[in-house]
Amino acid sequence: MGVQLQPIRDMDTVRDITQTLSRLRGFRGERMFLMWVVGINMGMRISDMLELRIGDLRTARAYTYLPKKQAHKRGARKITIPVPVDVRRVIQARCADMADNDYLLRSRKRTPGGQQKAITRQTARDDMKEIMKVCGVRENMGCHTMRKTFGYHYYKKHKNIAILQEWFYHESPATTLIYIGVALENLEKMVRDSPFDLTDCDV
Repeated sequence: MGVQLQPIRDMDTVRDITQTLSRLRGFRGERMFLMWVVGINMGMRISDMLELRIGDLRTARAYTYLPKKQAHKRGARKITIPVPVDVRRVIQARCADMADNDYLLRSRKRTPGGQQKAITRQTARDDMKEIMKVCGVRENMGCHTMRKTFGYHYYKKHKNIAILQEWFYHESPATTLIYIGVALENLEKMVRDSPFDLTDCDV
């Protein structure tokens, strides 16, 4: 079993990563910045982010979609999530020369017919590794880090686990609390001090 990814709890670290990525240029640098901005502000799975087109976010106040992980399940429903003002601002500034139908996370590769392609999940994972390297992040990070970071800070600010549960398509509030690292954080606080009195023991 792999290492369980945790959210980035320190907001200053989130800001530092964002500022570092904003200064990157070139095809891949711009893509990594866009992926990070959307990932930490909208809390989407990377598999759903790969479906995003520029027109989905450029001027929209909300985005409605059917999560790919749920699409094959009976009773699967679409969800609608807000598109934050800052996301729209970044898309408008960085993607001004792109068409609405262009993929947000586009690949240099094209189909045999010459059509544009989105990056693969493996490329997204490679981009996350590059983000760690460029930003000097030592903690283990993956694509889920962005989603968990969004969820953690949303919960800390609003304390509304019900909305977050719906947003993440989770079955229970407990699942969401575990996913965003709050349950572990609460457990660590509870057991930090021993519940037993050891003052009379020879330690």
